[in-house]
Amino acid sequence: MPDFVFTAKAVGGKTVQDTRFADSELSLVSQLRKEGLVVIAVAPASAHSKPVRTRRGKRVKVRDLAILCRQLSTMLEAGLPVLESLDGIGDQVENERLGDVLAQVTSDIEAGSTLSQALAKHDRIFSVLFVSMVKAGEESGALPGVLGRLADYLEARDALTKKIMSASAYPAFIAGFFIFAVAGIMLFLIPQFEGIFESFDLELPLLTKTLIGMSRFIGRNLVWEILLGVGGGIFLWKWGATPGGRRKLDELILKAPVFGKLVLKAAIARFSRTLGTLMENGVTVIAALEIVGETSGNLVIQSAVEEVSVGVVNGSTISEKLAESPVFPKMVVSMVAAGEGSGNLPQMLEKVSEFYTREVDAAISGLTSMIEPALIVGLGAIVTVVVLAIYLPIFQMATGIGA
Repeated sequence: MPDFVFTAKAVGGKTVQDTRFADSELSLVSQLRKEGLVVIAVAPASAHSKPVRTRRGKRVKVRDLAILCRQLSTMLEAGLPVLESLDGIGDQVENERLGDVLAQVTSDIEAGSTLSQALAKHDRIFSVLFVSMVKAGEESGALPGVLGRLADYLEARDALTKKIMSASAYPAFIAGFFIFAVAGIMLFLIPQFEGIFESFDLELPLLTKTLIGMSRFIGRNLVWEILLGVGGGIFLWKWGATPGGRRKLDELILKAPVFGKLVLKAAIARFSRTLGTLMENGVTVIAALEIVGETSGNLVIQSAVEEVSVGVVNGSTISEKLAESPVFPKMVVSMVAAGEGSGNLPQMLEKVSEFYTREVDAAISGLTSMIEPALIVGLGAIVTVVVLAIYLPIFQMATGIGA
């Protein structure tokens, strides 16, 4: 009897992962259900053997996977077999690392593996979501259509990620610009005028004294300031790599003014699209929720989804558990409840995703419109303070000379 690796949920919501011998996947699933376990995934143990090494090359991006799904879907719909389709795509793929992986996937299929089993060996490139949808397509006999919908999902996810990145890059650029501008004024401009003012026997205005004092402090402690900044960055990076630190950072991100709401809306859009896509393509609700939690990218949202998954295992509906979570807005809960009541949950989740994707677009536009005037006001304030600090002593000197 072959051995299989399985992932299942116990009654209390605990995830169970183990290896067991069985005649087939179906007999193992039947056996696990008799034991009170809800099966999430089953695969031959050979598919979870040592990971296959490939050339490092360029990182495989979501866009690369979307193109792969689109090409493979088109070729399969045209009637070409999987092996011939993979050979044709592998010869044309631009990413060398992905080309190596496709060659190994082709070899595994020739040796008797299914496409999903061959993809599962490369878990650093093909996510659990990707493999689960391919497996659902194989089992339903609708692999070309599933790959097409997977391409749609990956393209939408890539577009949403780019929007978030662009929204994050703009404030980061402005913050960096302000830091360099203030540092240049304090380290180079103010010291030049300080030397000029010292040559005159004048009582400097408070504003000028304050700026000169700040300039001296920054210049004398520059090395310590750089070390403190680098050390603080390393500490945050190390702390953020720990489970507790990462969760705390994720909480702070969601609570951040303006940007926190943007991240939450993007996370809800991703949650809805992923869950709806998985369920529409035949993945069970429990398995879909497990995958959605792992791909959320935020530990706070992941914990909330895991609580929903546990509740569904214990007999609750998705909307009932979403209503108990402080993460999900009431509108999402009511839409999911309506989808469950009408038996049209995947389509309703798609509508939720589309709504929050538009909300992300609006939030990014609002963020941009807020930052631009803030930049103008901030630069104006800096220039005004510096000009006053420099020219007030000059006015005093001119008054003294005129007297």
